[in-house]
Amino acid sequence: MPTLDAFAKRYPAIPPSVMLKVDLLRHGVRLGLAPLGTRHYHHHDEQGQKDVDPRAHLQGSVALPDGTNVFVSHNPDSPYTARLDGESGQLALLEGERNEFICHLKSGPRFAWTRGRTERQTPMGSVFTPSLGGGCGPLACFLLRYCEFTGADEQCRFCSWVGMGKSHELRPNVVDFRQTLGAIWEEQHAIGYLAFSGGSLLNRSKEADAFVRYLSAVKETGLPIPVTVAAIQALDKPDSQRLRDAGFDYVCYSMEVWDEGAWQAIMPGKTRSVGRAGWMRCLTDAVEIFGEGKVMCNFVAGVETAVPGLYASPEAAAESTLEGMRWCCEHGVYPKHAVWITGGGAALASSGPAPLEYYARLLPGRQQLFAEFPMAIPGTDCPHCLTQSCEADLSRLDPARYGLGPASAGAWENRHTLSACASA
Repeated sequence: MPTLDAFAKRYPAIPPSVMLKVDLLRHGVRLGLAPLGTRHYHHHDEQGQKDVDPRAHLQGSVALPDGTNVFVSHNPDSPYTARLDGESGQLALLEGERNEFICHLKSGPRFAWTRGRTERQTPMGSVFTPSLGGGCGPLACFLLRYCEFTGADEQCRFCSWVGMGKSHELRPNVVDFRQTLGAIWEEQHAIGYLAFSGGSLLNRSKEADAFVRYLSAVKETGLPIPVTVAAIQALDKPDSQRLRDAGFDYVCYSMEVWDEGAWQAIMPGKTRSVGRAGWMRCLTDAVEIFGEGKVMCNFVAGVETAVPGLYASPEAAAESTLEGMRWCCEHGVYPKHAVWITGGGAALASSGPAPLEYYARLLPGRQQLFAEFPMAIPGTDCPHCLTQSCEADLSRLDPARYGLGPASAGAWENRHTLSACASA
């Protein structure tokens, strides 16, 4: 296993499978004909699916031999290939032009319901979407299917949302929701969480209206609802209260990057709409409403390295993000991160991924914050669905070093029930 051995030698304090996970996220995987992933409606409509390599619409997860779960998407230029071994019938991860064997993989869940249609002929995969290949069957509901920041070329520079085809906003249909959610429960038997998300509106109160309306429609189905999170632009206090009154368990107001210098370069729309100081105020106001640890803030870990001249080194960029995570912890906000995945139609797609040295500093630093701040892990998180970050992996694989505070190895056990698709 040359790649794993190389990671172990280069980053001895970090389990090599964790660095392999980071690298798979950075580069994606050439999927070929490997039985991986579920068709993903990028723009959540049928028009955006036409005349494109069908592998581009596959997203899912794999498990490494030690149980580390990794989100995978197709990248034809990746140095990694996932392929069925003709002799053993097992899924293998290969590297480079010579297809050097790294390890065997276990395919994550694949969901039949995504290929179904409601009685109104609505594709079920456009009503709800499997979220990041999580083995516990988490769902995403994309309710604002465009972003107003694109009108002035102010979309977030890491976001490929607008490069995936034309789309439009749809009103929630309770029949579609009931039939799709019913099919999901029947097949999966478990749903780790239900995340509501979408593009941004300049009128943030109107944006909040859509989230309230969609959650109300889901409730109207009469079916069980898992823990819910609204991943939305930062809202002023009255609108945060509306989300809480509507029944959302968590909100996620993602700063994406911490450094003020990175805000204008990476998020011009959010800078103009709310601004960094306003965003931080919205976060602390939301904590007063939802409670400590029930407000989350995600960082796109590594994207800040794409800003020319902003940091002296990858490690300095990681320290900036850790500073933002510390601020969150100090103010009752739970900091999350996702490894920056380049590609798609994003403005920064050609910038290349963040260096591995960035993550070698960020990941241990994040674990140390667990030792300092006893904030509980959110109900949205478990080792099976954290396919784009490594908190659970580090705690589980090296508990003496990284299983700290509320993130002890035992704290990650039995958090979400595995879906029947993953258990099969």
